[in-house]
Formats: sequence, C-alpha cells, structure tokens
Amino acid sequence: MMEETLVQILLATPAIVAITGQKIRLGRADQRDARPYVVLQTVSSAPSYHMQGEANPVPIRMQIDCYADKYGQAKTLARAIKSRLSGYQGGPFKGVFIDSERDLPAADAGEVTSLFRTSIDITVHYGA
Repeated sequence: MMEETLVQILLATPAIVAITGQKIRLGRADQRDARPYVVLQTVSSAPSYHMQGEANPVPIRMQIDCYADKYGQAKTLARAIKSRLSGYQGGPFKGVFIDSERDLPAADAGEVTSLFRTSIDITVHYGA
C-alpha cells in the first residue's frame, strides 16, 4: 500500500509527469515503456518494537531508479523526484528523507548499453 501511494504522489507531480508521462513502475519497467521512466523498489523494511508491540512509524528504505537515453534527462528526472519527496509529510507519510544519489550503468557488467540511470535511495517513515 505504501509503495502504490508513493507512486500516486509522483504521478500527481507535474514536473515529473512532464518527463515520464505515466511511466512510474514498481519492481521493474514494462518492456513497452519508452524512456525516460522510473522504477521503485523496496530495499528494506525494518520495524522496531517496544513492550506494547510494533512501533510506528516503520522506516522503509526505497530505491528510485530514473532511466533515460541521455544523462541530462536522467539527472533532471532525479532532481524533480528529490524536490518532490525531500521532507515530504502527509497522511500516513510521517517523513520522506533522501539518503543518497548515484549514477550507475543501466546494464550488468560486460553489457553494452546507451541507457543512463540515476538512482536515489530514500527512507520513508510510514505508519499510523
């Protein structure tokens, strides 16, 4: 549920949709997606506990990958996402924080590709 809501927040951001259209995916891109597009993945979710049970909010680490044909497109998209999510609070989102950003090859080692990827890690504090 948190992941789908995060996608909706990104899709409601004109600066992001102007670049990606509706191509913001969970897990992996659709093979028919033209670039640029975004893929979100949960990296870890580590609830903490106290004597009355699970503590809220639960910190969830997400990776957001921005794919594009040009380096500048991937960076512009990453900047738009960071601008929207950095410090975001609302509803069950108690806080969204940017952890890191890096430029990575968009293929496995040894593969040749012209695809660019900028990857952003965020921590989402989510819960009632």
